[in-house]
Amino acid sequence: MALPQPLHIARKDLLHLWPETLVVLLLFAAFCWAAPSGWSGSQYAGVATLLAAFLKGFLMPISWLVLISRLIHDEPLVGDRQFWTSRPYHWAKLLAAKAIYLGVFLYVPFLLMQIFLLKRAGLYPTTVVPALLHNLLLLTAILVVPLTAIAAVTATFARMLLSTIGAMIYLLIVGLGLLYLIFRRMPPPGFEPLVLTLIVLLPLAALIYQYATRRTPITRILLLGTPLLIALLLVIVPATALIRRAYPVAGAASDPKLAPVPAQLLPKTAPTGALQVLNNMVEVGIPVATSGIDEQSNYTVKGYAVTLDAPGQHWVSPYLNELGTEINAYQPGVLVPVALPLDVFNQFKSTPVDVHLSLAADHLKLDSPTTWRASAEPFSVPGHGRCSWAADNPEAAPICRFPFAAPQPDFVSARLPASSCGDPESTRTPHQMNLVAGSSTLDFDPVVTVPLSFPASRGAGPAPHPLCPGTPLAFSEAKAQGKVRLEVDLHGLQLDPLAARFQERGSPLRQ
Repeated sequence: MALPQPLHIARKDLLHLWPETLVVLLLFAAFCWAAPSGWSGSQYAGVATLLAAFLKGFLMPISWLVLISRLIHDEPLVGDRQFWTSRPYHWAKLLAAKAIYLGVFLYVPFLLMQIFLLKRAGLYPTTVVPALLHNLLLLTAILVVPLTAIAAVTATFARMLLSTIGAMIYLLIVGLGLLYLIFRRMPPPGFEPLVLTLIVLLPLAALIYQYATRRTPITRILLLGTPLLIALLLVIVPATALIRRAYPVAGAASDPKLAPVPAQLLPKTAPTGALQVLNNMVEVGIPVATSGIDEQSNYTVKGYAVTLDAPGQHWVSPYLNELGTEINAYQPGVLVPVALPLDVFNQFKSTPVDVHLSLAADHLKLDSPTTWRASAEPFSVPGHGRCSWAADNPEAAPICRFPFAAPQPDFVSARLPASSCGDPESTRTPHQMNLVAGSSTLDFDPVVTVPLSFPASRGAGPAPHPLCPGTPLAFSEAKAQGKVRLEVDLHGLQLDPLAARFQERGSPLRQ
């Protein structure tokens, strides 16, 4: 029985490309051997860890570039003298053959590699199937579709390599130009999935169009227009309206209340020192009092908008990104860093200003803690994680391994001795740490490692308070409760004393 045409073409490709395919598979195997060396916290893992980084950062992408180029160029689409056009090849079946080949020799090995690494780390792949599929989607959007589309509009590997370098420079220029136009602006909710969808669908549509018509100039225009279309969408989309819709104004009795800080607590005159100006922006710390917050709740500010009013003057900002400001019951107020253009700051700095501040925040609330126990053997923790001590470095903190990301935010509390685990007289005192989340971007290694290292106090570095086997660990996960918009009006505020300045020696001074 004759094979279907796509499988026949794929078999032909394997006969032509077995050396390139073999190299790709060997690099997958090498990464499976090298990657686990960085999980244990061993002091002798440096060489293998560097090898893993070199494999995933250079050798594996280059091998994929070569394989995809050779695969597509085996039936070239550029020009008008292709041999395959005189054969009974249908473009859809030819494209299907290329997809089958990449699926069998790229996607399947990639997925098996990630499953193997999860199993090797003592984790369970079946608990993170959506994350595995999401990683395959990122692989498609970031590497496979762009490289395949570039190969489809080039005739040789040399031209594809130059085109890939040119595409990276082009994307850098477009990205920097867009960053200049919308510096620090908060993206509207749902925009990132839209961008990811366009990054996949538009080059994929250009690829299909090239196979169907072989009109290379038009396909190249479609590929060049994809970043510009995404940039245009980010500029013209009504971000403020979408953010206000996604973040409703707080109104319930349990929501936090923002209020002006008493006037007697505000600085009256600006300190000496040069004004800090970065990218023609001045940072002004707006103090706000907070109250009415549940002790288990935390509000993480994602963005802010500010309105300034003075006699005969009015200025409104878009929503800008704000990273780091948190509102909770354990502090009576917050200092919101607001970036103002230098000309706007100079316009309002010498007169009392009415300020309307709007904060877009995510509401998180701690669950009741669950108790787990550290043991000398590998032990489980929430988030499908496994923790263990390094066999050759017992003084180091245990390393916890999670599939793709640690549960975030997740706070861990324990009572730890002041000196060593072998001292029975040592007084145990409570300590707390929070797990650091892994990245959601494409990574070849699905295992995220986090040391269970407890700081001595808030804001301090690692302290000599060891975590001992047998110690109970209380995990409290903060779960999302929704989005909320917090607004406050501040009257008669002097901006100049609140601006960030430098001391005489050049060190920053914040008011």
